[in-house]
Amino acid sequence: MLKTLARAACVVAALAAGATTLAAAPAAAAERHGSASITITTDRGADLRLAEWGRGGPRHDGRRYQRGTCSPRDALFKAGRMGFNRAHVADVGRRSVTVAGRRWGHHSRVTFARVPGCPVVRMR
Repeated sequence: MLKTLARAACVVAALAAGATTLAAAPAAAAERHGSASITITTDRGADLRLAEWGRGGPRHDGRRYQRGTCSPRDALFKAGRMGFNRAHVADVGRRSVTVAGRRWGHHSRVTFARVPGCPVVRMR
């Protein structure tokens, strides 16, 4: 990563011949966030920032986040994270979504409210 960052720094420095300041992010921040960045400030006050994300950067679990209500898809996803195996939607109502599956070797059901975040209403 350091080699790529150094190479990018050379390219950016060559492109910004009128740059007066070249500052790198502190090493502690780079380790904590898993990123490294270069900021170039020109005489006229324009900033150009180049960032490279490594491990620990912004991540998501590959699903599309939706606003609004808890969909059956969101409820299935959350039930899977709660430890349900072979989860399936058992019931969809106006105010709740019920997901059934196996957990710890037993049949289990969990009911989610149809509001953002899918809060658990009941678990059997």
